[in-house]
Order: sequence, then structure tokens, then C-alpha cells
Amino acid sequence: MNILVLTPLIPYPPHDGDKLRLYHFLLYLKKRGHTIDLFCLTRVQDDLRYAEDLRPLCRTLYTEHINNWDLFFNLIGGLLIGQSLNVSSHFSPKMREVLKAYWQTTEGQKIDVVLAHRLRMAPAAFEGNPGKPVVLELTDSLTGYTQQLKDHSMVRGSRRLVAWWDYWFLKKEEVEWMEKAFQSIVISEPDSQVLREQGAPADKVIVIPNGVEPVRTFKFKRPNEYPAKRPVVCFVGNMGYPPNEDGAIWFLKKVWPRIKSEVPNAVFAAVGGQPRKILRKYNNRDDVLVTGWVPKVEPYVKYAAVSVAPLRVASGMQNKVALAMALGTLVVAPMLAFEWIPPKGRETVITAEDEEKFANLVVEAILKPRRIKNLVLRGQRFILRNYKWNESGKKLEAILKKAAQSTKV
Repeated sequence: MNILVLTPLIPYPPHDGDKLRLYHFLLYLKKRGHTIDLFCLTRVQDDLRYAEDLRPLCRTLYTEHINNWDLFFNLIGGLLIGQSLNVSSHFSPKMREVLKAYWQTTEGQKIDVVLAHRLRMAPAAFEGNPGKPVVLELTDSLTGYTQQLKDHSMVRGSRRLVAWWDYWFLKKEEVEWMEKAFQSIVISEPDSQVLREQGAPADKVIVIPNGVEPVRTFKFKRPNEYPAKRPVVCFVGNMGYPPNEDGAIWFLKKVWPRIKSEVPNAVFAAVGGQPRKILRKYNNRDDVLVTGWVPKVEPYVKYAAVSVAPLRVASGMQNKVALAMALGTLVVAPMLAFEWIPPKGRETVITAEDEEKFANLVVEAILKPRRIKNLVLRGQRFILRNYKWNESGKKLEAILKKAAQSTKV
């Protein structure tokens, strides 16, 4: 197949959830012999330097940076025309013209199917499209995510206001774009349920979870930042992502002092992404580490006594949780972070909804690791057995083939 892929990010390096997911999909499709033309928008200018690393996976590679002025005018436009800010934020007149010309080329005319990654790329997937089927890879339901934001009392006022606006428009937009698409894909059953409740056709929603890397592929040593002979509690992810930032700060303020009172030599590490000053200020290079971006997060998880995911807003599949479970590291988190796991798998997790229980469970895991060893092993087996990138890639490929064939009948 010849596949046009549209995405609002540069899927490399494959660390963050969205990048990880799309990169592995591209990798699988390339290995299967399919031809990929990749068009990327990005809000992160530094990511442009990684674009060439994607060149081996695609025939055509287009990248464009949406700067702050672009974003400003896009958001104003969204307010004026009554559109969700999530979708309007990635409007690009330049890409629109590039795609218009692309459809006239030999490569464009031979495209079999369009894969639009994330809802914000849906307009670009359909505008000027000469009748090629579109598969909409939503990943998460933005309706469900914004509903959490607008209803959460701890979210700051400006973000709640934006969430209120987006929620009411996304309720309509997600369903409308899904009805136009040949098929839509989400990462978890809870996301599928939200969309069906909003009126999306049940047969238009398919769940394809992320995978995890086989344990045998991980070869690494203890991170230099981790002090020797001191237990580490880690939280990995893009620390510039608001829910992760919020969770890390809540943990440091409400939970960490309780843990330190019981385990004075413990260390907390917030690992990954682009943390803002509000979180970086906690970094004292002693018992609190805020690392920023790291080449690989796996060593930080593997050599931690406990992995935490103190999320108070979450949607979709939590890759940080899946990674820790796959590596055999205990995860403590609220149920919100485990909702993507089916009921059988939840028997292997430890949940905490308030700061006192959170602290107590982390302390117990540090001081008495043998008590939870069997639970951790069961969780590891469950994740490795049920979440495989090859299986997810096969499901995506089957959907794309079916879409491509629909125009040839």
C-alpha cells in the first residue's frame, strides 16, 4: 500500500506517548513493505532536528513548525468560527497548499489510504482529498480528557476555561469527523466508550492498544543520577505535559514529605520531557531530581524501587505504567491511571487515591519488597503477554488494507 500519514508532531525520538505510538506504527508498516509519505506539523521547534531520523521510514517527508504567532492567530480563528481550540491550533495554510500540490503528483495520485494521526489532523486529511479513504487514529478521546479538566477543581482557572470551551465543541467534532472517516482508532476501551456515549457509530470505533518492548531488548546500567544505595521513587514521562507536571508537584507537596519521614534516605526522580521552571525549582540534586529529557527512560524505571504515576487527570493508555509493569517495577497510582487495563489485569496493580495511602504503599514497597514480589511478577507477565507492538501493528495494517480496498470494490 501507499499510505499518506498526517501528524501534529514529529514522531522521534519515540519517548512520549503519541510519538511512541506513531513511530512503532510507522516502523511496522515499513517492515511490511508499505510506502509511507509523512507530513508533520510540530509546535516544538527543537523536534525539527530529529526529522531526518525518520527518513529511512518514508518516501516523502514534510515538516513544518507552528510558531507562537501561528498558534495565536489559529486560536483567534477558532474562537471566531466556533471550533475547538485543539483542532484550530494546528491549522496550516502552508501545509494546505503543499497537500493540494501533492495530490496532483504521481505519488499523491497513487495513495491508497490516508492515516490521520490525532483529531487535529482530520481537516487536512479531508480538504482537497480526491476521494482517498481516511483512517482516523484518534489515540485518545479528547472529549473525555477535556471533561476531566473542566470538572477538576485543582486545575487552574485558565485551563478549565479552555477545557469548557473545547469540551462542548469536541463532543460534536469528534463524532462528525468519525462519521466521515472509514474507520477510527482509539487506544483503550474507556476512550471507545466515551465516543459511543457521544453518539459515534459503534462499528466506526476500534481499540488498538500500544505495545511494550520485550524485556530481552533492555540492556542498561543504573543511571548516574541515582545515588548509590539509596531507594529511588521515580515518575517518568514528559514533565512538560500539564497532567504530569500537576501530578509531580502534587506528589512532592502532599506525598513526598510523608515518605521521607519513614524513609529518610529515599530519592524522588521526575524523569523526562521538558519540565517548566515551576517543577525544576524542586530539583535539589539530593533527594529530589528533575532530570529533563533523557535518551532512554527505561534505566530510570528499572533501577527504581517504586514507580509512581500520581495523575489526577488522565486518558488513554498510560505508557509509563505499562513500561514499569513490563520491567518488573512496582507501580503505585490512582485507579485513573489503570483504567485502560481490563479487569483481569487490574488484579495485579496497587491503587492509591489519597496522599496518606499513596505514601504508605510506597513506604511499604521500599521497606518490604518481598511482600509484593509475586504481584509484580504477575503484572509483568500480563503486560508482556497482552501488549505487543507487532500485534498492534497487524491490527492497524488490517484496517488500512480494508480501507484501501473499499475504493476498489
